[in-house]
Amino acid sequence: MSTGNTDTTPVDDGVANQNTTVAEGHQLITEGQITMHYPKSENSVFYNPVQVQNRDLSVLMIGMYAERRMERMWIAKKRKEVRKSMTQRLREEAEAAKAKEGHNNDDHVSKKKETKEERKAKLAQFELDLEAQVANEKSSVNFTKLTQESSQTTDGMSIFEALAASGLRSLRYWKELPGVRTVVVNDLDPVAVDMARENVVRNGFVDDLVVAGAHDDVGDDAMNDDDDNNTQQQPNISNYHNVRPRGIQLQVGDATHEMYISRLSPTLHPNQSSSIQLRYQKTQYDVIDLDPYGSAAPFMDAAVQSVVNGGMLAVTCTDMAALGGSHPETCYGRYGAFPIQRSGYLQELALRILLYHMSVVAGRYGRTIKPILSVGMAFYCRVFVEVYDDKAGVNNLSLNHGHLFQSTKCSSFHVTPVATNGFVTAQQQQNSGSGDAKDMKKAGNVYRNGRGPGDLGEPVCGETGAPYKIGGPLWTGPLHDMDVVNDAIDRLESAKTNDGTNPSGGSPVHPLHTANTLHGLLVTVSEELQDVPLYHLLPSLCSSVNSQTIPMASFKAALVNAGYRVSAYHKDPQAVKTNAPNHVVWDIVRAYCKENPPHKRKESKKHRKGENQGSTAPHRPDIDVATKILSNEMRMKKVDFTIPKGFGEGRKKATRWARNPEANWGPKKAASGKNKKRKEEVVNEEEKMLGDTVGEPCAKQSKT
Repeated sequence: MSTGNTDTTPVDDGVANQNTTVAEGHQLITEGQITMHYPKSENSVFYNPVQVQNRDLSVLMIGMYAERRMERMWIAKKRKEVRKSMTQRLREEAEAAKAKEGHNNDDHVSKKKETKEERKAKLAQFELDLEAQVANEKSSVNFTKLTQESSQTTDGMSIFEALAASGLRSLRYWKELPGVRTVVVNDLDPVAVDMARENVVRNGFVDDLVVAGAHDDVGDDAMNDDDDNNTQQQPNISNYHNVRPRGIQLQVGDATHEMYISRLSPTLHPNQSSSIQLRYQKTQYDVIDLDPYGSAAPFMDAAVQSVVNGGMLAVTCTDMAALGGSHPETCYGRYGAFPIQRSGYLQELALRILLYHMSVVAGRYGRTIKPILSVGMAFYCRVFVEVYDDKAGVNNLSLNHGHLFQSTKCSSFHVTPVATNGFVTAQQQQNSGSGDAKDMKKAGNVYRNGRGPGDLGEPVCGETGAPYKIGGPLWTGPLHDMDVVNDAIDRLESAKTNDGTNPSGGSPVHPLHTANTLHGLLVTVSEELQDVPLYHLLPSLCSSVNSQTIPMASFKAALVNAGYRVSAYHKDPQAVKTNAPNHVVWDIVRAYCKENPPHKRKESKKHRKGENQGSTAPHRPDIDVATKILSNEMRMKKVDFTIPKGFGEGRKKATRWARNPEANWGPKKAASGKNKKRKEEVVNEEEKMLGDTVGEPCAKQSKT
């Protein structure tokens, strides 16, 4: 498929059993290992070729998740086995020692009791020995091979695509992902499901189709109630299946309904549930993909409940008009957060509002989220999040939320936490190697309300004296799991020298058309500061004081020379992420303006006279923002724009901030679906009725 992309990775057309004859009025679309025929003139089923990058990224990230999932399953099973064997061995040793002691010692001599500290040390050593044995056995396991083999076993992965449209994404998952046991292709529109069925046939997956409802529920036999005794018996588990059948399942249905009836944990024993639950509830999914036309918010509550513990949510939101601040009232209604209109950092703010919403919804059910990758792509957001049962983590949720205070006159902003906890902060610092255990003892495990910029010494904007406008709440935790991101980069680089596939056999199993663009995206993500929310736009900073734009390398060098950290942002090449406070950023701008005086902005006649438009009454005009910022006294003694030796060296070679994928790219109109078909049927019926009438009145009636 030609997308106008700069990637050179070939598109693999080799799909077995495909019918290459293209029907009249259709076009042949090949993406990854899947082909489909798509109507040229109508939009009955939604398909946007621009989002091939979205689907390629999903194949890569879910494929990697499948391997991590298999590794976690193996470790949990092995840890249980080792614990059982070690406990049995210790029990036998204790019994042998006790028997030996009974023969050697007098019955009146009492044995010294084990102290609490000794028992604690003994348990700690037991856990260390257990982990060491598990790690030793893990080193010889090929998890890539285990993942591939799991598709034929009950350990295989189940995927639910809630809004499948043509089914192209689902079929790519089935064909290109390792370890997939079940893919459920769901859409509310029968026309879309019909096209998905055609694509299943066209790509040779007919034998993989399974009937909806087969083995999914318990059946009538599970309702084993004794009417004579009028008492409910234990459910009959003979027909209970906690694993979905292997294959592709096509269904016309409401996505939220399907997810709400799929909330049984696969590890839950049937005896722990009532017969009603077993009859009307299905097991949770390992992966749920939400890619709606617009916002994913209506599906979020059901999604966070119907994914397994440790499962993945892959979510797309295309309602950037709301998330980006053009319609803040809509954003607040959907996500419970208020964006900042016309802000330079709107792309990252949109991601953080979405993650905030997901974390709050998950927290209602004692679950937490772990962002794996959160990116802005083209005209939408795409996040990959793992969901865990973690009630203790829910208690710390407020520590990963914050409020945004944006100056009303310039680019200065502050992000402050919703709450603080000294004990948790000290614990995190100790885990990262930068803290001390003494700090944990001193800090109380108490959650306290966060403070505003006034407690930071700036009740108003420190540069202009203007008040703040408040945005948020927003997610202030990490956007990405850097271990996964770096692993993905290594896989793409290895695949580049191996015809687009991973030489170790893991994901990507097949070539990805947008591999070069994905590599550039992930490399830029890996270079971002992970603990710094939001960013400045360098052109916006300079335009505020009527200055020419400072060279990016010089601006970053000044921050580094001042002892601060700085990075770019994956969505905007003009972004500057830094842990430097606002006054340092503006001091660098002021220092540059001293060396390169900005041009004075021309004043209008009205401004020079100090008159309001439409009024003859004189008034004092506001102090010019640029003049106010430049007249502030610098707090930095010296600003050094010298680029340090080796600055920027060691960066990976990558295609950062790739060009638009095609001409006139962007969102497409929503699919017409069955409504268009019904409309055509009505029009045909009307034309037939009009054709039965004769004479002039017919023409007049037609015009009317």
